[in-house]
Amino acid sequence: MKDKQTKKKKRRGWIILLVCLLLLIGTGFYQSRTNPRVRILLSIMKFSESTLKSEDYLLHNIDIMELCRTYINGDTHVVGDAGFSHMKNLASSISMDIDRTRSFASRRMVNKMQMNFLWMEAGEIDVYGENETIYLDAPLLGDDIGYAFPTGIDLFMKAPDLTSDINQKWFRSNAKNIVQLMGEIEIKKTGKIYTDKDGLKGEEFVVTIPKGSGAFVWKLFGMEMPDYDVVCSVYLTKNNRLIRMEVDASHVIDGVSMVMQGKNLGTAYMYYQLPDNEKAVMRMKRNAKEDCLDCTMVYYANTGQNIKMKSSISWTKRDKGFSIKINNIHMWSGEEEMAQGFFKGEVTPLKDAGDVFEGKDERLYGFEVLDWKAIRKDTKGFVNDVLSKTSFGAFVAD
Repeated sequence: MKDKQTKKKKRRGWIILLVCLLLLIGTGFYQSRTNPRVRILLSIMKFSESTLKSEDYLLHNIDIMELCRTYINGDTHVVGDAGFSHMKNLASSISMDIDRTRSFASRRMVNKMQMNFLWMEAGEIDVYGENETIYLDAPLLGDDIGYAFPTGIDLFMKAPDLTSDINQKWFRSNAKNIVQLMGEIEIKKTGKIYTDKDGLKGEEFVVTIPKGSGAFVWKLFGMEMPDYDVVCSVYLTKNNRLIRMEVDASHVIDGVSMVMQGKNLGTAYMYYQLPDNEKAVMRMKRNAKEDCLDCTMVYYANTGQNIKMKSSISWTKRDKGFSIKINNIHMWSGEEEMAQGFFKGEVTPLKDAGDVFEGKDERLYGFEVLDWKAIRKDTKGFVNDVLSKTSFGAFVAD
């Protein structure tokens, strides 16, 4: 009996949508089929009932609410091992024991790394972070050596504080709200066609959510209702499947825009326009075969230099936290490969990370401040200079 009642409740939301569609149809089958509002409604239904179930969907098997609340906007502790080989200008591989604590509440973090060259312990290097500044403390060089790097980038960007996971249950329970929103938004058909690498075509519709509309959407994201119109572009196939979405998020984070695309929205791009005509691009693609995310990050400097890193990320849930593996790490400077590596570790949420600086505030604030851009222009030279001050300078290739 309970099963029958549950099924009826699950169907109720979509019955509301279907009734709305029938009301919109009124003027005839062909007109309704091409009506932008009808097409958007159908795409939402298809996304909820098809895309969300696909193993190719970018966020397959990921609890977005938990990820944002617990791990991005929360305090965490990470322990693990990392290794790097084939390093340019370094005649040895490096392994590291890593212990990292991050406090989102205090906007501070510390990453303690015990470095090893071959079978020998080289010593400890600690990386601290606060707001937009990175501090490099290198006990292996001496107690009085450290550097501060103001980056100009917020190291603790807040993720949306979701109040629900974005799943079929949410779509069904908000079916009435979605229908109401369809009557408030503006939809413009542009005639622009997007074609993916497999030849799948999608037609662009620019969707504008007017200021003051969609309260249930902002509640989902744990945000105050914006005091501006929100605009995004969606691309629908002839069968009303959403295959691409473009969002300008610069109202939330200056210079940021995002794109999701693919038959099952399995690929995402994040573009971050930085000051001084520089930018960073991150690409994530769901790899269903290997059950992981393939990631590529590229930093475009205004010097013409590009720094690129590729990796594959997988994870396994534990009773408290999760295990993570980052394999096949490759790093390039332009066309020249600089290193290969891996990381494996355990991530555990914390109620309160406490004082992650451990009372070293005054010491860190006294470090020599270096121009990040100047270091970037000669990164190899800086790294070699640092390593040459250790007893392991012999491992640095000429």
